Amino acid sequence: MFQVILKSGKDASVRRFHPWVFSGAIKKIKTEEGREAEPQEGDIVKVTDNKGNFLGIGHYQNGSIMVRILSFKEEEINEKFWTEKIQEAYDLRNQLKLTDNHQTNIYRLIHAEGDRLPGLIIDYYAGTVVIQSHSIGMHYAKENIVKALKNVFGTVLKA
Repeated sequence: MFQVILKSGKDASVRRFHPWVFSGAIKKIKTEEGREAEPQEGDIVKVTDNKGNFLGIGHYQNGSIMVRILSFKEEEINEKFWTEKIQEAYDLRNQLKLTDNHQTNIYRLIHAEGDRLPGLIIDYYAGTVVIQSHSIGMHYAKENIVKALKNVFGTVLKA
């Protein structure tokens, strides 16, 4: 996994759980072997401060926002991760009485940064979900996202 190392003093926003790492905050990017290199768009990268302390893990994308952080703890970004995040979002919508509402059967399940999944929007329409990827990393993660949706919704999902 690539390591994105931030410049000295540029870690404050990430420490406050801001999910974006801007290009100007990056000192260098290294491979696991320690040589400088650039990841592929959509790769999962580890973000550290300039001393190597872990700050987060997220999707890399070449642009002004170079990393969209998915987690502020060291964990694998796999089907289990996606299932937990989507379940957490569903549980919140359930508490807000959006999932079983006699006035509507439509709600936004995932609202990108608001649900700590920057670059992803998922809308629920009476058994059908519509996924919008606003980053290449989220586009590449769609297979695991769909599996997670099936894990959370089961047979309720039609499409």
